[in-house]
Amino acid sequence: MSRGSSNGEDRILWTEKTPKKKNFGINLHLFLFFSLFLFLLIGGSLFYVWSRIQVIHLGYEISSAVKEGKALTEANKRMRLEVATLKSYARIEKIAVEELNMVKPKPHQVIVIR
Repeated sequence: MSRGSSNGEDRILWTEKTPKKKNFGINLHLFLFFSLFLFLLIGGSLFYVWSRIQVIHLGYEISSAVKEGKALTEANKRMRLEVATLKSYARIEKIAVEELNMVKPKPHQVIVIR
């Protein structure tokens, strides 16, 4: 402020009252908001990346389980074929005659049970 006087008193050209304190409250709130926003952004990004990695990992597990299922199905088919081959009447008769020295029964030795 400036004040003038006609009687020669000292002129006050500038009066400075107590220095203004900077308002750190607004800056602190802004900093906390920005920090929270940044934390949520980083957390969300990490969660997204983790979930994508889990999806890829589960995809690999599903693929290996499908391959294992196909291999087990093939093994099952081979074993069924082997069982059918081992149960064949011709094979059993051949083993009985050649290895066990068995002979076919004569008609009067057969007893039919109903």
